[in-house]
Amino acid sequence: MSKKNQNFKNIPDMKIINILLETFGLNDLNDDRSFTKEYMEDINTVDKINELIPKLSEYYLPCKCKIYLHNLNEKKAITILRQFIRNFNYKVISSEKSVKGKKIMIYRLMFENKNLLYPKENENINKERKYIISFDT
Repeated sequence: MSKKNQNFKNIPDMKIINILLETFGLNDLNDDRSFTKEYMEDINTVDKINELIPKLSEYYLPCKCKIYLHNLNEKKAITILRQFIRNFNYKVISSEKSVKGKKIMIYRLMFENKNLLYPKENENINKERKYIISFDT
C-alpha cells in the first residue's frame, strides 16, 4: 500500500474499500465484472455512497470532501472509487461500447503492478554489469 496522497488525511484500509466496492455491486478488488453508469443507477450506487459520506469523510482531507462528497452523481462516484483503490495499486479502466446505437462506457477494476512497470531490481542492473573499456593505441 502506498503512502498518503494529496486527497487523503488517512490512508484508506481494506474495510472501507470493501464497503465502497459493495456500492458498485462488486465483491472485492479481484472482482473482474464490468459495470456501467446505468447499472449503477439500477443498484442505487449514488444513494449508497451518500449514506457512506460520514465514513468517507474520515479519509478525505476537508478541502477534498467539499469537492468529491457533495452533489454526488455516477461520475463522481467512479472518481471516488478510483481514488480509494489507487492506494492498493488498482485502477478503474473504461472502454466505450455501442449498444443499440447508443454509446455507453463500461468500467472494471484492474490491478496495476507498478513494480512490474518499474522494478526496483532494475535500479541496480547497471551497477552489477561489468564493463571492459579498451583503448586502441
